Amino acid sequence: MSDSQPQTTKVTIRAASAEDAARLSLISDATFLETFAGQISGEALVAHCREKHAPAYLTKLIDQGAKAWLAELDGSPVGYALLTAPELEAARDDDIELKKIYVLSRFHGSGIAARLFDAVLASCSAYPRLLLGVKADNDRAIAFYTKNAFNPIGTRQFNVGGKLYDDLVLARDLHAEMTP
Repeated sequence: MSDSQPQTTKVTIRAASAEDAARLSLISDATFLETFAGQISGEALVAHCREKHAPAYLTKLIDQGAKAWLAELDGSPVGYALLTAPELEAARDDDIELKKIYVLSRFHGSGIAARLFDAVLASCSAYPRLLLGVKADNDRAIAFYTKNAFNPIGTRQFNVGGKLYDDLVLARDLHAEMTP
């Protein structure tokens, strides 16, 4: 098998705990840089990663009730998802927010993001809506979310290392009948 075609059948998805904060931090930095380098200033990217992806920050989120999942290939993190209490202005008291879902680019199209998303959905049955913010020009992510029954409900400005970027705010009704 070539490096360009990783064997994704060996990828496992598992719940992550505070003890996994260093692994979450590593994949957070890698996927964020991979996704946004060249689109967001380097200084802003580094500052954001230093603040929002640090092991101590991720440990604090998990200790406060956030749920995280890791996608791993032979023990190496290749993707992750993070579910938290909502911080979005459009949130209602009983909503939940998908804060992050990222997969290394060489695994895009492999089904790993869908498997991470399934893990997230399995833990959301007590909530009426799942919300998220996505960079307004991240067409690949928006297509993934649209395919997964998310609809736009607003916009926001997202601070990345002291610089503001436009995001779409999307919501999925978790109790609506899904059509195949």
